[in-house]
Amino acid sequence: MTEAGVWSTRGLAQAAAFDAWTEKMSELHLAWSLSFPKQERFEAAVRYRRLDTLTIADFRGGRFAGRRPAASQPGSERLVGVLMNLSGRLVCRYAGEELFVGPNDLLVWDSELAEGFDGVEPHREVSLLLPRERVPEGLADGASGFTSAVCAGAGSGLVAVAAHQLQAIARELDHLDDAGLAITCQAFFDTLDAALAPARQRPARRARESLLVRLRQYIEDNLDDPGLYASSIAAAHGISVRTVHLAFAGTGTTVSRWIRDRRLRVCYRELARGGAHQTVTDIAFRWGFNDMAHFSRTFKQAFGVTPSGVLSRGYVGDLPPKPAAPARKRR
Repeated sequence: MTEAGVWSTRGLAQAAAFDAWTEKMSELHLAWSLSFPKQERFEAAVRYRRLDTLTIADFRGGRFAGRRPAASQPGSERLVGVLMNLSGRLVCRYAGEELFVGPNDLLVWDSELAEGFDGVEPHREVSLLLPRERVPEGLADGASGFTSAVCAGAGSGLVAVAAHQLQAIARELDHLDDAGLAITCQAFFDTLDAALAPARQRPARRARESLLVRLRQYIEDNLDDPGLYASSIAAAHGISVRTVHLAFAGTGTTVSRWIRDRRLRVCYRELARGGAHQTVTDIAFRWGFNDMAHFSRTFKQAFGVTPSGVLSRGYVGDLPPKPAAPARKRR
């Protein structure tokens, strides 16, 4: 079903204008309880297009505020909205936060978390609404986690490109057929999804970094445990083995290699500070190595010297750098 129109309060008596606008907002946006400064003359206009469950609207209005009812309307559908503010300033109350939206700011929001807004000055916005299940999954999930609007002005990269796409769609509403409108809206959502991916990923990245710190500390505290493996680390933290491996995935090493390298460094330190009462075998077995040939080989690969060489020299200090590869002979 396609529906398009232009509507304004022009020609309406002031007593009826605001009630009519409230009804139009409920039809094209959400069911808001609206209010406006009584001492001001209220004017508003909207140009819109609806295609099936998609609604695009170019709103212009004076100062007014909206509050959501305490409970959603029966049978109301969960929506994801995109607000591109073109002029004026808004304060949006969303998920318990106050979000300030200025000119050239873009906000993605979830209808279940929208609480209210204040148009602190006359403003113009382009709004797009779509059922949550029809929005790209990452963008739909991110809508409930965004805590601020993003700048969509020049210099903001993909966000600016997406904002220009949305404004172009609004500008060409009367000139796009249904297929063209669907294609351009899909392109807009794909661009916006890619543009906002880093913002969505930051909390997840911080969580992974925090987990990695905890895992490394646990490894450090249990290096002498012969049963220290990815599976035992996962069990100690109540996570899957896959999650342990993923935590190390961006570090350039694996969990097993990290354990081995940390054990080798501890062995080097003990060998360097050891005395006649210490043996290479004692130290290697104490720190989880049970194959002396393998231990000696990996130790020399790491430090360029044998374990017995470190023990006999009695070196104390920082670990030496790995020796450079020998230069090739000229022919």
